[in-house]
Amino acid sequence: MSIVRRPSGGGPGRVGSADGGPVLTRNSSLNGLTEEAIKGATQRFDVEIVFKFTWVNKGLTRMSGLERCINLVELNLSNNQIAKIEGLEGLTQLRRLVLTSNRITRLEPAASFAGLTKLEGLWLQDNRLGPGLEALGLQELGAALPGLRTLYLQNLDRSTPNPVCRADGYKRALLAALPGLTNLDGERSPAALNYAELAAEYDAFRAAPPAPKQVVLPDPAPWLAGVSTELPAGGGPAEAEVQQRYGKVVKSLDECEMLVHVLREESARFRQQLADKKAAQA
Repeated sequence: MSIVRRPSGGGPGRVGSADGGPVLTRNSSLNGLTEEAIKGATQRFDVEIVFKFTWVNKGLTRMSGLERCINLVELNLSNNQIAKIEGLEGLTQLRRLVLTSNRITRLEPAASFAGLTKLEGLWLQDNRLGPGLEALGLQELGAALPGLRTLYLQNLDRSTPNPVCRADGYKRALLAALPGLTNLDGERSPAALNYAELAAEYDAFRAAPPAPKQVVLPDPAPWLAGVSTELPAGGGPAEAEVQQRYGKVVKSLDECEMLVHVLREESARFRQQLADKKAAQA
């Protein structure tokens, strides 16, 4: 992975000092991030070499202080109090953005996601997006995030949804705006399968399962079918017929004995597998 380096002179996050040299500016607000906090959390001496950053459940209200994290690949700011996606313009290497359980009410793709052409995954469950589809900025979303492949606005089991997830045509509109999606709310290949319909069908089946089918077993054919037990009258040909019938009986009994032997072997193997499984779980 290539590392982006910021030019030495000027640029975002720098202002001139009294002697004309660039001075880094840091946000000291308790409700936003600071470079010192980022370096402390990641154990890095420079935020430009931070590739993954997680700041969860910290009461964060603003996405500030990230301007110089220009090589950031994964960012997780879930379980905070963020109301607006901002401050990501320079994070051109970002691929995964997790903002679940915040207070985001609408997306402004052209501004919020400017420069995030490499973003592949966006997690926004348990926010306040909606109730209408206009809250997603669909007309700009596809152009702003051309590489997006994974988008979560609710979980696969429909838990932690945003209000927009209940809007009519929600899935259809998102797939039209983001035709490259391969995972929408946990649904793989969302354009090919309708998981919601399948889930509803499954729930209906569980609520009112059909009656079990009645299986009718045919009467088994007797093992000695076709073998007469009546002895013919004594004498040459009659004795030969008895021998022939005796041979059939012996053959049938041998087959029965072989079947019993196979059943015993299978039963012993099954008991051994059960014993091995119990021993492994002990």
